Amino acid sequence: MSNWKTDFEVKFHLHFEHHNGRQEKKYNSLIVEAESEEKAKEIVFYQYENSSFLVIDEVKKLWKY
Repeated sequence: MSNWKTDFEVKFHLHFEHHNGRQEKKYNSLIVEAESEEKAKEIVFYQYENSSFLVIDEVKKLWKY
């Protein structure tokens, strides 16, 4: 077990399809502290309550301490 943590920037978008067929995307990013890239993704999914609209675009390591 390691006490080291890493800051990750998780870039994502929410992809909505409206009842009239129009599509909408809202882009955002979060910086989270996690043990790995997978844990960082889990944190973002948890933040958005496992939304089916959430699409992870990129996870980038920023800083390790």
